[in-house]
Amino acid sequence: MEEIKKDTAQKSQTEELKEKYGKVYRVGATIEVDDETEKNVEFFFKRPSTASYDRYVKTTAQGATKALKVFLFDNVVEESRASLEANLEKFPALALSIGEKLLGMLGLSKQTNLKML
Repeated sequence: MEEIKKDTAQKSQTEELKEKYGKVYRVGATIEVDDETEKNVEFFFKRPSTASYDRYVKTTAQGATKALKVFLFDNVVEESRASLEANLEKFPALALSIGEKLLGMLGLSKQTNLKML
């Protein structure tokens, strides 16, 4: 019964975010805090714009981690911002995991092939 309530609350939150931002994407991650503890986190993002990507590329020379965090904060919905900020303080490598997913939406591929002809 509790599972149904949680699912219904999740759907209504998602619907509210869709109304406010249009297309919204949920990024979930499981963080291994230690050998015995896992933490599940989720955040909601808008689709990254080309301008946001351009800013990311331009600021990468100043510091890759800082640029990636700015890219994430540029695209996170306001309702997930505080949670994202708190989790990035505790787990800084989380930015890489989430950033990879958002960059994938813009065409970053895990498998790109090059073959000499």
